[in-house]
Amino acid sequence: MQWLKRIRIAVAIVFFLALTLLFLDFGNVIPIGIHGFFISTQLVPSFIRTLIVLSSASFGLFFVLVITVLFGRVYCSALCPLGILQDIVIRIAKRLNKRRRFKYKEQHYILHYSVFVLTGVFAFSGSVILLNLFEPFSNYGRILSNLVSPFVVVANNMLGYILGLFGFIFLFPIPILHINTGSVLASLGILALVTYLSYNHGRLFCNLLCPAGAFLGLLSRFSFFKIVIDKNNCKECGLCERVCKANCIKSSSMEIDFAACIGCFNCLAACPTVGMSYKGRWTKLSDTSKEADGGRRNVLKISVLPALGLLMPVIRIESTVGRIQNGFSENRQHPISPPGSLGVKRFSTLCTACHLCISSCPTQVLLPSFLEYGIAGVFQPKMNYDASYCNFDCALCSQVCPTGAILPLDVPSKKEVQIGKVQFVKDDCIVVTKKKDCGACSEHCPTKAVTMVPYEKKLMIPEINNEICVGCGACEHACPVRPSKAIYVSANQIHQKAKKPQSKKTEPSFDSSQEFPF
Repeated sequence: MQWLKRIRIAVAIVFFLALTLLFLDFGNVIPIGIHGFFISTQLVPSFIRTLIVLSSASFGLFFVLVITVLFGRVYCSALCPLGILQDIVIRIAKRLNKRRRFKYKEQHYILHYSVFVLTGVFAFSGSVILLNLFEPFSNYGRILSNLVSPFVVVANNMLGYILGLFGFIFLFPIPILHINTGSVLASLGILALVTYLSYNHGRLFCNLLCPAGAFLGLLSRFSFFKIVIDKNNCKECGLCERVCKANCIKSSSMEIDFAACIGCFNCLAACPTVGMSYKGRWTKLSDTSKEADGGRRNVLKISVLPALGLLMPVIRIESTVGRIQNGFSENRQHPISPPGSLGVKRFSTLCTACHLCISSCPTQVLLPSFLEYGIAGVFQPKMNYDASYCNFDCALCSQVCPTGAILPLDVPSKKEVQIGKVQFVKDDCIVVTKKKDCGACSEHCPTKAVTMVPYEKKLMIPEINNEICVGCGACEHACPVRPSKAIYVSANQIHQKAKKPQSKKTEPSFDSSQEFPF
């Protein structure tokens, strides 16, 4: 039976490396089709996306459900990147302490199923805060995006600099613009929690807090193939219990809690006899096993019924980063969600904050939020025009989103999506305050929603046409006024369609005898 473990390890390595590279692909060299294939195999993102639109994610969800019904929770040990990360920590712990052994522990089903039910209740009520906290793929994505990618970028930039000294110029410097202190600390906390639990308790996170693990555990109780202990051949050596990362084998009574089993097949490989086997569900289990199943069924009932009464409105805390200057109020009560999300409310309801769009964004305009979307939307991406702007010819974030929070867009369609409208604070503009030419906002506007018109003498001042503005933030990013921008983008809570710009463009006029004013 060792071949089962070898197959599991081979598949786990492929998926772990592939999913890791998706988050560290700063040059966007991996084809979108490969993105879609591996992302579609992730349970929670595929489930959310399937509820929105039928796509390759629907096949991925069907595939995960089928293999679980057939073989049990093999998803947790072969396809889930956070689960595989836990296996790496467990292996390191084993190397450091060769005497380390696992032993059977009663599973905390009341807590685990309560987390699962509450996560579902909150999600269907419009809040994904528990998914953001416990969903494995999103947690792994945030760990890579916030903790690993900065070191990869620094290594790339250093290597590029060194190679450039010898005339080899093929690695270009990459800026780091998407780092948010709160998101970094949260990712560090999750990594510390997962590492601690894995190092000391094996796969406890999967059987205590992970909502995907709870769902697959329930489903695996009906799987066709299960690991069983043959009482006639078992020598009661206890090796199977010592290598069980899920702590679900009780060798003293020859019982296996298959709902907690993650399908790593370590026990099959460790058994020195034929005391363990992988057989169809028609194999008769002991009465004790059946009683345990009944006990879990009762626990589920006890945990589900009270949780159903906890449906409540989602608490929202609006951002207070607005400003009042020169009698003008800048309304920043709502963050700007990415093109394809259709609007702020829909996006915050569906996004699990995996940060794949943040890692894929070539201009790094996406930044993890804090409370801008409310408590339920903590760490979900928002547009950050202080750092960068949304590329007019790019729709990559919509093509890599695993949950459908950002629906797929082609570039022509994306160019007509208006995620916000530009606002101009005339009294803060350099043209008014310093009597100097500028025109940076107009020069960077891809649709010429900002044009320059005569102001005083030879000076030109911006004029706004919000009918053709798409809210890309190029004007806001380019504005040299500090600390508050003289031109900025206010969010459309529900995205609108912008009119196509006219072909005729008005260019800013500058006095060639003067230097550029900033």
